[in-house]
Amino acid sequence: MFQTASGIIIPFPERIKEEFQFFETRILFNLSFEKLKPFIDEFIEQLSEPLFFVLELPVSQQEESELRKDDYCPFHKKVCYLDEQSKEQIRAIFDLYGTLLLNDGISKFAVYSHATDDGIYIQKYKIASIYSHTPVNYIEFLKKYGLTQTENLLTVWDTFSHESPGQAQTIEIDGIGVFDVYDELVKKGMYVAKVAED
Repeated sequence: MFQTASGIIIPFPERIKEEFQFFETRILFNLSFEKLKPFIDEFIEQLSEPLFFVLELPVSQQEESELRKDDYCPFHKKVCYLDEQSKEQIRAIFDLYGTLLLNDGISKFAVYSHATDDGIYIQKYKIASIYSHTPVNYIEFLKKYGLTQTENLLTVWDTFSHESPGQAQTIEIDGIGVFDVYDELVKKGMYVAKVAED
């Protein structure tokens, strides 16, 4: 059965298939959780240096109350960048914080190449995207991990309803949460690039 992160509850995992769908400059895909870390590790090795790491976090409650005009407005996130990284530096981030980032339910993250703009983005509910000007180059890589192509990808969002919503929550590992990860990466040069609608 399709597995997901510990910070996430999805109502109908049996309905989710390991498939991918092509868009113009993106491949959207579902990958069972136990395969996600090795997939990301191997994908990063294919990227051209230098790389940059992106961490997306919810804004604070106070910031949200100032940004939201009414209940119909979307929530907001901080988009944080750590530029000019080597593969070794990215590997070090994942060695230290990868388990937390992969399991956390409220954060999102990405790794991109400054040189080619290719990258991987792990979105909410661990839905994943590969961005590339030539996404066809990644077909065999996706198939290597058991993914099959579809013209109509069903994601966990498609299985949610008022009666059966998804749930996402933050987690801690050894007393460390994703906001602590941000604080540590700030020491290495991470900065808030923008505040955006989530």
